[in-house]
Amino acid sequence: MKQTLVFIGISIFALASLSAEGQVLAMEPLFNGKNLSGWKEVGGGKWSVQDGTIVGETGDGRYGWLVTDRAYADFILQLKFKTEGAGNSGVQFRSHVFDTEMKGLQADVDPKRTGNTGSVWDEDRRNRWMAVCSEEGKKAYKPGEWNDYEIAARGDRVVIRLNGVKTVDFRDDMAIKGIIALQVHSGRTPVKVRWKDIRIADLGYGPGWTSLFNGRDFTGWKEHGREKWAVEGGAIVGASGAGGYGYMSTLDTYKDFIVRIAFKCDAEGNSGLFFRSVLEGTDIRGIQCEIDPTPRNLNAGLYESGGRGWIAEPGEDARKLFRFNDWNEMAVKAVEGHYVTYLNGLKAVDLADTRQMSDASSRKDTPKPPLRQGVIALQLHSGGGAKVRWKDIFLKEIAAPKGKTQ
Repeated sequence: MKQTLVFIGISIFALASLSAEGQVLAMEPLFNGKNLSGWKEVGGGKWSVQDGTIVGETGDGRYGWLVTDRAYADFILQLKFKTEGAGNSGVQFRSHVFDTEMKGLQADVDPKRTGNTGSVWDEDRRNRWMAVCSEEGKKAYKPGEWNDYEIAARGDRVVIRLNGVKTVDFRDDMAIKGIIALQVHSGRTPVKVRWKDIRIADLGYGPGWTSLFNGRDFTGWKEHGREKWAVEGGAIVGASGAGGYGYMSTLDTYKDFIVRIAFKCDAEGNSGLFFRSVLEGTDIRGIQCEIDPTPRNLNAGLYESGGRGWIAEPGEDARKLFRFNDWNEMAVKAVEGHYVTYLNGLKAVDLADTRQMSDASSRKDTPKPPLRQGVIALQLHSGGGAKVRWKDIFLKEIAAPKGKTQ
């Protein structure tokens, strides 16, 4: 890490720093040096603030985490740590909490000189090393002294540096957003780690996104059916009216892309986000990323209307992250026949679709190729009882792989 530059201006908390690549970053402190405001304790660790540092120690012998109140997508995290005990620790990122359990990527903090500090472990998910520290990185570690960690996550690329030396550089798309947490390892070996100067450059989802909804009206959209659509508080609100199917679709069509959206269900009626779809009235052909506020909870699964029906159900961990009666984030990546969905930052479906799409309206069940281009559409299912809010609708187009056509 290069020398930190502090600028005192409008706010005493405003500061800037240089990334390892020399980029000037607007940094936000995650620790105020006085208390644990902005953090919460999970599990069995013991956490305190001493002399302007966060101290993590063995508590009841279980794993323990100090977790940020916010989740982050792309970011550059900088902090200092010093190990004073023999037990292992780490920094979780793009991770998720399930009750008192943690799942996600962890940058290891190992007090041994020949340990795995600078390596990345997938905690309680794939349970394996995702990337192992370089030999240069191992030499950079200073046991018992203050060390600088920089964790950069942009898209699916993760780069970690220890005291300015790159330790790992790898790609992983299991999660696109999650919390950051300091860890105290389980076991009898005593853990004591100090943390300070914790700051982050929040990069959102990175550059290249186009907003599909202006937050004011339905410019760029078309209504289908007789259900009720309105714009309220910067969100699209769809509510059952006549009880039939209803859609609000984009005027433009899209091929390969990532689309992301925030949604909130005010009632238990079924809904969904369609993509690469075609509409004739309220008859739709295409693939839907499910929105399901019922106990069935198949959110972010994939259903093919006008074809095969369910083609992929969501993973259990992603389903556990669905928030009833609250805002959720959903993302869909479609590149040729490969579909990946995310719910609240965690991958729910990863499907390489090699099957042909059959026309359900044809008694001959004539095979048809999967659609490779179509509209984005918000759905209200038939049967009534649906009310859904959508906002923050963004899309990033992706170029087809070289040597392939669509």
